Amino acid sequence: MIRYSRTYDFFRVWRRFSFNSTESITNHTFRTNECSPINHKIDHNGRFYSISESVKKQLFAGGGLPKEYQSLSETLNGLCIMVRKPAIELIHYLNKTNFDAPVLRYVLYGRTGVGKSLSLAHIIHYGSCAGFVLVHVPWVPKWFQYVKVATPSSVQSNKYDQPIEAVEWLKHFSTQNGPLLEKCELKATTTYTWSKREVTAEGSPLSELIDLGLNRAKYATGCIVALLDELKKAATNKQCRVLVVIDGFNSFFSPVSKVIREDKSMVLASEFLLTDAFLSLTRNDWNNGAVVVSIDPLAYPPELRESPLPRYQLGKTGFEHLDPFVPIEVQNYSDKEFRSQIDYYIERNWLQQPKAHTDNGRAELSFTSGNHPYSLMRLVAPY
Repeated sequence: MIRYSRTYDFFRVWRRFSFNSTESITNHTFRTNECSPINHKIDHNGRFYSISESVKKQLFAGGGLPKEYQSLSETLNGLCIMVRKPAIELIHYLNKTNFDAPVLRYVLYGRTGVGKSLSLAHIIHYGSCAGFVLVHVPWVPKWFQYVKVATPSSVQSNKYDQPIEAVEWLKHFSTQNGPLLEKCELKATTTYTWSKREVTAEGSPLSELIDLGLNRAKYATGCIVALLDELKKAATNKQCRVLVVIDGFNSFFSPVSKVIREDKSMVLASEFLLTDAFLSLTRNDWNNGAVVVSIDPLAYPPELRESPLPRYQLGKTGFEHLDPFVPIEVQNYSDKEFRSQIDYYIERNWLQQPKAHTDNGRAELSFTSGNHPYSLMRLVAPY
């Protein structure tokens, strides 16, 4: 308890002096040439930085960017992400983390459309640049609301597998981490028997687990369970450093899903093997890593979206699972961030109304959108 209390005292003091101080940028610009997230600090707040096409394909080919934002970036001929305070705060914490201590959990929360997913994308890019093995789930509700196939688990008789979703995730993991896994030379610490003929022997490279899951969808979910367990062990043994990033984490605790059994009963999220695997990884019983998750009202059914606060969105079970954690609120654009976003739209010729160059025009856009990022994006689209 002493360790955690000192940690949170540091968080409170750092927030007070860093985020309530005056901005160090006197001349407002909306771009920065600093494209490495490791170096992003409060001075870069409100500025856009560019992500190359090769990095975009490596990190986000399997998801991680909101669909509308991804389409917009393609229309505007390049992916740019605004450096915002929640991501700056997270990067500061991660740069100062004592990785010998149990993993810290960070929870991004806020209203739908304020930019939580893009803040996570910023952190994913940071993790890649900092040499972390990324364990990234782009959008958890997809596994329970839009599941293609659910079958009884081949590993645990009382659980369910999602073979298609499991194969897609393994492909995403391999794309993000392929070169790093080869460099770390991670190997299985136990023997996994899948059938009489298919065995992953102790000492085999973890790439064999991934390849088995990609080629044999029946065992893909089991391969994910084994892979995540091996990554926890490897991190604890200081063979690698792991960054877990999960968007829509509260969906793991949703009381509703769209998966129905033959007897018309509902298969809850807690009954899927993937849920057990990722909940195991987000416990703080390992070290040499970090866990960053977001909670979003959209991850819950419409009747359970009254509040975006963590206690409401996670429920008792989810809150106790993550406690203690560091909450980080993602809010609407500040005035500076709003001006940067408008300048970016104008530069890319997405916003062509002459009034957007005037103070009165910008004040009207600010009032109409409420400085809400998603509302602003939709508002300027027809112009």
